[in-house]
Amino acid sequence: MSSDRLPFGLAPTEVPLRRLRDAMTYVDLTAVREFEVGIPMRDGVELAATVHLPAAAELPAPAIVRATPYNKDRHPEETRHEEHGYAVVHYDTRGRGKSEGEWQPFSMVDAYDGHDAIEWIAAQDWCTGACGAEGLSYDGWTTMATVSQNPPHLKAAIPFSAAGRWQEELPYLHGCLQLFFVWWFAMNRRRILDALHEPEKMIAMLPVAAAGEVIDMAGPGWREYVGHETLDEMWQARRWDGEYDFDTPCLHVCGWHDREDIHGTFHHYEEMLAGSPAADRQWLLVGPWTHASVSLPDDEYKGEHYPDAALDMRAIQLRFYDHFLKGEDNGVAAEPRVQLYDPGTKRWQVRESWAGGTRPFELFLAGGGRLAGEPGADGADGYRYDPMRPNGMLFPPDVWPLEPNLDLAELEAQDGVIGWTGDSLDTDLTVRGWGELELWAATDREDTEWYVKLADVDPDGRALWVGWGCLRASFSPDPRNPAPVVPGEPRRYAIELAPTFHTFKAGHRLRILLASSEYPWFARNLNRFEPIARQSDPLVATNTAFHGAARPSRLRLRVEG
Repeated sequence: MSSDRLPFGLAPTEVPLRRLRDAMTYVDLTAVREFEVGIPMRDGVELAATVHLPAAAELPAPAIVRATPYNKDRHPEETRHEEHGYAVVHYDTRGRGKSEGEWQPFSMVDAYDGHDAIEWIAAQDWCTGACGAEGLSYDGWTTMATVSQNPPHLKAAIPFSAAGRWQEELPYLHGCLQLFFVWWFAMNRRRILDALHEPEKMIAMLPVAAAGEVIDMAGPGWREYVGHETLDEMWQARRWDGEYDFDTPCLHVCGWHDREDIHGTFHHYEEMLAGSPAADRQWLLVGPWTHASVSLPDDEYKGEHYPDAALDMRAIQLRFYDHFLKGEDNGVAAEPRVQLYDPGTKRWQVRESWAGGTRPFELFLAGGGRLAGEPGADGADGYRYDPMRPNGMLFPPDVWPLEPNLDLAELEAQDGVIGWTGDSLDTDLTVRGWGELELWAATDREDTEWYVKLADVDPDGRALWVGWGCLRASFSPDPRNPAPVVPGEPRRYAIELAPTFHTFKAGHRLRILLASSEYPWFARNLNRFEPIARQSDPLVATNTAFHGAARPSRLRLRVEG
């Protein structure tokens, strides 16, 4: 796809997010009708909803439904579909806002409630009986949870950055605790500004579980997160691996710079392709966006400009709904199923499928900080990891959304970070798919963590973050049954790298960075074999990465061509 052919037939336009920020204009609601209603659930609990209707002449209308824990009456610009002939229903999830019941975050209760809400809405006299579902982040999870129940009147769904690959995404990523959940809980209890005023002190608390006392979280969510580290029965019951027999057309949307839910988006998409009766009606749209900007795409992130990236997402949504909820023959059915922005070439591209590139590609860690085409002489590189002086990409902890830099200069300069760099490329190299770092390593403690960054190094030596992954040592090889590491024993670790689509241009180089922390995004492992949230007595670890024929640490990617 050339840059003059944008996804879903769009033409270049102004940046929607910037338009909203600069103008801060609001839709005139005098032409629509709005009211609040309770939606009954199967167990008698009533969920509070606000219904926004189009003009009376357009009723009955298809309905677009959003379930949120963030206040149903926040009605942002990108969800004002009532202007275009839709009934829009926002409801507070169970136990949140004005809804009854107890909030059980990220549980199957959201799925059952989603089914009941869709079917109730479809039966109202102001609805045609055709419903769509949409949402971002947690609301993306409720969207996919609703899809999982196959409500008969759900005709389409648009999950933005949908969570759901539990324990291999959130709240733990391969054993590493995503510390931003402390912000998330605190934000939802309004404790960052109202009670503590110093969020950096809260996230630095040891043990991490102590933050729960400050947050004073209602419901079981926090206790579940700190008490269930592994992919145990509780988390498995909230996943549908291998059972995505859900017959709903979906447009899956995410951003390459999404540090929260990129894993969940691709997981849902791939599982729908593998098991859904609607496998041929799944679309994937991924741009150079962040978790926060995916529904109002921007064309900049941390100083990097991405031409044509600021799509009018509401226009895309409406076109999708017009086809599936109103039956319009508007070209959506013929749209390419996979439309991806390549941050390396800064252009939109079409692919027949997301599935990894056409051939494997690997580079070996070697002596002298090199990435080489073949294993070199046997050797090792060591570093010291002090949890009280953790490594990581810093960002203001009191500014939401939380967004780390792309430029890795700050991280590379830190003690406790080591790296390997490849030769200058003779031709462009396009990476597409999930990557892996096979790391042979040892620690002198019973546990530690491995954090990996894949970087694109330009001819001037500037390294930009492209891919990433992490793994807690005790969670390998069996993440469901962690076991302490034998101090000093070399072991093979397979560290998954997040989905990546990126062209490393001729003259550029690939670089791998390795550390044992990514603070403050992830909680610090104190190098002890005990629950991360309960650790309070830090130990310093000496960690070692091996390379050579005997222990061939290597970067594994899928590339095109």
